[in-house]
Amino acid sequence: MSNTVLNANLQKGLDLLDKGETKQAIALFEAYWNSNKTDPDSWFYLGDALAEDGRLEEAISRYREGLKLAPEDTDALTTLGDMLLEDGNHKESLACYKKVRDLDPKDADALVSIGLVYNSQDRCDDAIRAFREALELEPDNVFALNALGDALYGQGDVDGAVAAFMKGVEIDPEDPAAHFNLGELYYDLEELEEAEDSCLEAVKCDPAYSMAYLTLGGICMDQDRTADAVAHFESYLKYENSPQAADMIAEVKAVVEGLKEELKG
Repeated sequence: MSNTVLNANLQKGLDLLDKGETKQAIALFEAYWNSNKTDPDSWFYLGDALAEDGRLEEAISRYREGLKLAPEDTDALTTLGDMLLEDGNHKESLACYKKVRDLDPKDADALVSIGLVYNSQDRCDDAIRAFREALELEPDNVFALNALGDALYGQGDVDGAVAAFMKGVEIDPEDPAAHFNLGELYYDLEELEEAEDSCLEAVKCDPAYSMAYLTLGGICMDQDRTADAVAHFESYLKYENSPQAADMIAEVKAVVEGLKEELKG
């Protein structure tokens, strides 16, 4: 099979993955992997698809094998670290991120990822130090600002959290996560108008940003805007197809059914 055909199949697999058609994507990536096992990317593509399908242990295994072929691939190390963190393996996740830092000491995102591991271990002060160090390297790093805002809010520093999120929005007004994080904070503070505005900005930036629709639905329920709540929850169900969200999807479906019955009554 020619490289042109192989590349076309890989692109097709990536397109399928973007559409949420993970089974078909896995089949294409497996075919590529079978013929190209010395290519580390063949392991990584397949690992990405397996992770998207909720098969996290298999995905981690593929990434480990691929990294044997490309041990200094910082993108792959970061992705493996993310998977391990999701799997609750803090020790190995931290090791991946620290190796990225060793390979590239100026990688601010790696510092943020290290901080996220610390946060998962309830090492809040260490996490905040890592986020601030990342911002010393890259003052305009929105990933770091969002993480810092979350950590500060967790420690009760509402003003600091708002300032971090607002700066993220200012730096990158097209980043849906920055708007959503700000909206979630306002929602927790029961400032519903501000929360709704921020979450609407998030889905304006990215109509498929599913989590914002959950918050919007909650806001509308709090305000007895039942029809609007149904519309937002249905948008969540339209865009959320991750296997990891299966429980939440089922819960939202049940809520939508109940709200529709309420509207009929």
